[in-house]
Amino acid sequence: MQKRQVLINAIFSVIQIVVIGVVLFVLYRFLLNTIGVKQLGIWSLVLATSSVAQVTNFGLAGSAVKFVAKYTALEESENVSGVIQTAAISMAFIAAFVLLIAYPIIKKIFTLVVPPESLPLAIEILPYAFLALWFVVVTGVFQAALDGRQRVDIRSSLLMGSAVLNLILCFILVPVYGLLGVAYARVLQVLTMFLVSWVLLKRYVTLPLIPYRWDKRLFKEIAGYGISFQIISITSMFYDPVTKALLSKFGNLAMVGYYEMASRMIQQFRALVVSANQVLVPAIADLKERTPEKIDLVYLKSYQLLFYLIVPLFSLIIISLPLISKIWIGHYENVFIIIGILLIIGWFLNTLNAPAYFAYLGIGELYWNVIGHITIGVLNICLGFLLGMTFDGIGVVVAWTISLALGSSIIYLSYHIKHNIPLIELLPKASRMMIATCLIGILSTLIIQHKLNHIFNASTPNTIILFLFSIVVFIFLWLHPMRKCLVGWISKHLLQVKSP
Repeated sequence: MQKRQVLINAIFSVIQIVVIGVVLFVLYRFLLNTIGVKQLGIWSLVLATSSVAQVTNFGLAGSAVKFVAKYTALEESENVSGVIQTAAISMAFIAAFVLLIAYPIIKKIFTLVVPPESLPLAIEILPYAFLALWFVVVTGVFQAALDGRQRVDIRSSLLMGSAVLNLILCFILVPVYGLLGVAYARVLQVLTMFLVSWVLLKRYVTLPLIPYRWDKRLFKEIAGYGISFQIISITSMFYDPVTKALLSKFGNLAMVGYYEMASRMIQQFRALVVSANQVLVPAIADLKERTPEKIDLVYLKSYQLLFYLIVPLFSLIIISLPLISKIWIGHYENVFIIIGILLIIGWFLNTLNAPAYFAYLGIGELYWNVIGHITIGVLNICLGFLLGMTFDGIGVVVAWTISLALGSSIIYLSYHIKHNIPLIELLPKASRMMIATCLIGILSTLIIQHKLNHIFNASTPNTIILFLFSIVVFIFLWLHPMRKCLVGWISKHLLQVKSP
């Protein structure tokens, strides 16, 4: 039953990403047509800058997954309830305090990175971004608790409904209020999510109507584990704001807008596989309490499956960029495509660390996760300034790509060394031919697109290239031994029938 629930969680995580990806595609296309790319850049910058205040969470949301799973496995329901209430109350008060202090500081930062003509609008929507952020960080505890109870499927359903609600609200409010309508929609969306998440969580955990129990002992336990999470939060929360601030300074707001679109698109595709891996955190936390000897086997299977999926996925995204630009933006946008290619390289190398990252979280060893995040953050700031001054906005994106790739490699390399897993396993034998074919296909396509750039405003050539490449990729996916393993796993644990 546990394996079946893990599989269901993974499937719902993938469905969630597909649904949210479609919603984001429609939303950004709508926003480009109504408020334009520059105002989209302003909203992106405001959200990114205000999100820095998420450092207030002290890693409590991440701790909630670990300790809810732990006390559920130990059948200590009172402690499960105590962890959730303690984390939620702590988050609510700490976040409110820090947001009040951060507000004037971020207003000052805006005067340094936002063009003067856009500054009043950015400051006007900032309070709404802060209010939405408060609901987001507290709701994060509720959703983490659902993950800890291994009900990722419920959390995924909530996120899908929330994304659709935001889209509907934007359709209603943006034509009337412009960029302010985006802010209004965001507040209403997260408020709804806050209330519904708590109500649904009460179905799986015995909780009061309103959280009131704050347990000092439990707080020390989850905060102690959360210190590493907090360091990760502090560094990761600065990634997006630093990159976008440097893009605004060395590039322009339009470039920030295109970066936002490319980044969100790639991360949605990436999340198709990473979100499925994320269900390993409560599963591995449970294994640690019951059968810890199985953890490395679970890691290797997870990594091999991830590699099997992301090589063709990221290759197809690169091949599709001209067509995506034509459909999403309305024309072949060279800046969008260049940024997209750079981000795909960085996020591909980052995605390889997902199984190791989540395995570390599940067993409660976060040291190398912390080191990896700190490395990314420090490199991004240093290289961002250096390459931004030298190569303008594109240099900033190159700096982020290098930082993301190098910092992420620390996590999966350390896991293999620490657990005596040969480094050659990072390039699974069964997938080597597939990756060679994808690389050749990508290089050939990029050369063709560069030489024939003048005709790539038309959708037909791009569609033909994508179709041909997809056929080749499909053949490799079908012949790959991982396909049979995946089908067998689904048949056995989801459909509960014997695999052939």
